[in-house]
Amino acid sequence: MITGNCLCGAVSWQVDGDLFHMTHCHCSMCRKAHGAAFATYVNAKREDFRFMSGEDAICNYESSPGFVRSFCGECGSVVPDASGSGRVSFPAGCLNEDPGIRPQAHIFATQKAPWHEIADDLPQHDGYITPDDGPNIDRPAPDAGKAGVLRGSCLCGDVAYEVSTPIKAVYNCHCSRCRKARAAAHTTNGFTAMDGVTFLRGEDQLKSYKPPDAKMFTHVFCARCGSGMPRLNPDMNVAAIPFGSLDDDPGRGIDSHIFTGSKAPWYEIADDVPQFEEGPG
Repeated sequence: MITGNCLCGAVSWQVDGDLFHMTHCHCSMCRKAHGAAFATYVNAKREDFRFMSGEDAICNYESSPGFVRSFCGECGSVVPDASGSGRVSFPAGCLNEDPGIRPQAHIFATQKAPWHEIADDLPQHDGYITPDDGPNIDRPAPDAGKAGVLRGSCLCGDVAYEVSTPIKAVYNCHCSRCRKARAAAHTTNGFTAMDGVTFLRGEDQLKSYKPPDAKMFTHVFCARCGSGMPRLNPDMNVAAIPFGSLDDDPGRGIDSHIFTGSKAPWYEIADDVPQFEEGPG
């Protein structure tokens, strides 16, 4: 038996059966929806899957014709869409146990974020592994932006922002909260001065969730599509930018992996970037 739940715990599910077909997806829509470098999905037979709680808390956004992305309306975590038949795909970042299965490939690798390095030796595919997995959707690349300004937006486009101050640090965070919030192997956050972030539209569409026992951690997301969005901390004059939401190349990669002591058991860190079991060294 394998279980999973969102960050706040409202939505939970259970699988009684074998899991199959685990892949890292680098498509631009998954990066936006998760606010991360990539999304990792695993599959189960529909008859082996069931929600344990919170189905009424699930919000849905149709990112392309017939493709529904589900998320918890309370905390923003991506959760399974179990409306289809045959099989259910769900994000591995929300799993509570080691699923036993390991990723078998990178898909949509040609859409990889420019700031992310694929360092392992898994096969890389331009689209889905097989045509039966789904259609390949082409999303137009954004127009060229302004020099010295980074643009970002959510998947549905309701929220858009600009960053005009330098990104001071970038971390891949493997803590359990980040994995649950982004429903991914890890989050990639860049940090800059808060006054360098300007919302161009949709600031009133933002929702936030702070776990009851958290001191600083807060997950900010678009209420319509669930995409992770910048978090502004006025007490420290710091903004945390989810790199998966960026429309422009920041021109730099990560400085380190942090909280690797909480790393997902199914994810391998294959690059040579410094690692810290807890916060940045």
